[in-house]
Amino acid sequence: IAVAANIKTGLQLKPAALGDKIPAITADEDPRLKLADWMGSKDNQFFAKALVNRYWKHFFQRGLVEPEDDIRDTNPPTNPELLNALEKHFISSGFDLKDLVRVITRSNAYQLSAVPNAHNIVDRQNYSRYYPRRMQAEVLLDAIDNVTGTQTDFANLPKGTKAVALPDNSYNRASAFLRVFGRPEGESACECERVQSSSLAQSLHLINADEIKAKLGSPIGRAAQVAREDRPAEAKVRDLYLVIFSREPRPDELKTALNYLAEPRVDQDGKPVDASLAGRENVEDLLWALINTK
Repeated sequence: IAVAANIKTGLQLKPAALGDKIPAITADEDPRLKLADWMGSKDNQFFAKALVNRYWKHFFQRGLVEPEDDIRDTNPPTNPELLNALEKHFISSGFDLKDLVRVITRSNAYQLSAVPNAHNIVDRQNYSRYYPRRMQAEVLLDAIDNVTGTQTDFANLPKGTKAVALPDNSYNRASAFLRVFGRPEGESACECERVQSSSLAQSLHLINADEIKAKLGSPIGRAAQVAREDRPAEAKVRDLYLVIFSREPRPDELKTALNYLAEPRVDQDGKPVDASLAGRENVEDLLWALINTK
């Protein structure tokens, strides 16, 4: 079927594939199926290379070919052997995306420390260390909900729907958090539409946005629950660190947290605040500090 015409010659142009031939497509055939067959063919030298490069960039901030959508002979990869190995593995697995993710995340490169040393502090190309990256907007919102023990509700969706499961980008308009942290509008197919950089607006949102305050102060949230528990303060702090950082607090961190939780509170008139209220507010402040700390 003809889908376009050459502007200069007026000749009708038929669907074609890079480096391959497409047989004639009859009027009752869907050309998209032919496109899918070509993309997923083991003989297609473009699809696997482009996809594994994009997945590598997703996990490492930088693709083996950079920019990730500029794969050409005059823009070679930083590690051709690695790119070829990933490409062959992806094809041999039957284009299994889960398997590709598993291979990348189990690699030594992905598991390197993010703390630089004197030899790799300026390296941004050779993956000699892990390059820290900010969580994506949806992941970060769900993480904060998990930490605070709350749930963000989205209109016309079942209660409990997570931000990572939102069906489309229309929900960006109703969520200041998703907009501030760069959830893309889906106006283009380019991965660059998603903003992964940090900004002052993001810091201010985490520090003093009403949304964050409401999650911290929720009467059914984690802070209120922890404050009500009849347990030693040390056990509470350890649990908070495990939930937020997946590790135990260091001795200095534990000491600082315990000292703060034990501090009495006074109101604007200088009168002592009720002990139960003070205890809950202290836990809320500790949660706030742990969310905002580096």
